[in-house]
Amino acid sequence: MSPGAPVVVLEGVRARDGAGEEGRPRGGLSGLSLALGPGVHAVLGAPEDGTLALAEVLAGRAAPLAGRVLVAGRDPCRSAATRAQIGVLAATPELPDGASVASFMSVALRARGAPASGAAALLEPLGVAPLLARSTASLSFSEARAVELSLALGVPRPLLLCLVEPFADVAVPSPEPVRERLRAIAAAGACVVLVTSSTADASALADRIHVLDRGVIARTEPGAGDRLAAAPGAALPGAGRPEVEIHVLVHERAPGAPGARALAAALASAPAVRAGAWEQGPAEASSTLRIRAADREAAALAILDAAAREDVTLIAISSPPPSMHDVRAATALHLAAVRSRRPFGAPAIESAAPLPGAPEGPFAVAAFDAPALLGPAAPLSGSSDGPSTPAGVPLAAHGDAAAGGRIGADPPRADGSPHATETGRHDGG
Repeated sequence: MSPGAPVVVLEGVRARDGAGEEGRPRGGLSGLSLALGPGVHAVLGAPEDGTLALAEVLAGRAAPLAGRVLVAGRDPCRSAATRAQIGVLAATPELPDGASVASFMSVALRARGAPASGAAALLEPLGVAPLLARSTASLSFSEARAVELSLALGVPRPLLLCLVEPFADVAVPSPEPVRERLRAIAAAGACVVLVTSSTADASALADRIHVLDRGVIARTEPGAGDRLAAAPGAALPGAGRPEVEIHVLVHERAPGAPGARALAAALASAPAVRAGAWEQGPAEASSTLRIRAADREAAALAILDAAAREDVTLIAISSPPPSMHDVRAATALHLAAVRSRRPFGAPAIESAAPLPGAPEGPFAVAAFDAPALLGPAAPLSGSSDGPSTPAGVPLAAHGDAAAGGRIGADPPRADGSPHATETGRHDGG
């Protein structure tokens, strides 16, 4: 493999996983083309987008229905030598029953040509060496994945690591040793692919983030969380800019003292705030105020100014990583903009050039056809510089509820669906 050449190449790959009930497909790839060089790449999406199908063909565990997959120029499904240099963490554990962890690790190491006594050296850096004395049948789901992760990280002379959710359901005391090992493997020239639905995990480690949407790579972004919830290309004229979310933790000092309700009412007229929701807590406790805005810094300044005016005590202001809903909304804007720029009658894929906004060079090259089921993005209401106002209801009136209230209206998402207002959203897509 020549210096600078992609480590992983997928050309027009169609594939389906068998992760559904009774082995039925849960997701798949629809003519995916992608080239990945050395470094850490996160593939962000849900199983329904084809993440598990992608992991299977990258690991060489399944052949694509169409197209081809190459790792260092060879088909991993047909080359045992190539598979021996691929570290894999599957979505579900695959340890054999009826064996001890120590004996299983010894067999795996001997198959690699490594000393069987090296099992402890693989498990100790992750803090899971005590699992050696256990039987595989006694391991929990997350403990079994921790053993398999240690094996994946210990592959000799790795070309590719393909890890499905390496920071979820893995019984490792701290994720930092895993991150350090992955960075070291990537720095040595390997391609590390993190298949995940967590925008936080993708942003924390990846050099490139590839958004997988319904079987195709729809976007490629640098590994920066702030950009995930923003469309990389020019949006359609009149389309609203993607929003950021800010969480404000407010101290409720005493009954009648200014708190979340007063802060919500003060922010209702702030131009930097588009909309929000708050949940009132009991006296001597805290309340949470969730704000949506186009500009994080401007909204944070508005929050601080309103808190000072209303004598509200703030505990913390935080900005959570974008959820998969946010990423999908921004991706819909991007796809609509790409379609609008395509000349009438032009083919969907005119070349293998990167998408608008994607980095150039061998590290991330993608070509795709916009999914037919994904319609044009609907303009978000409240996209002007001024505050949004729900029809017929004064903004400040929403602060009168006993258990909580809302600021402004809930504009629809880019795909036309309403914003989720419940707490504890899941990033699983």
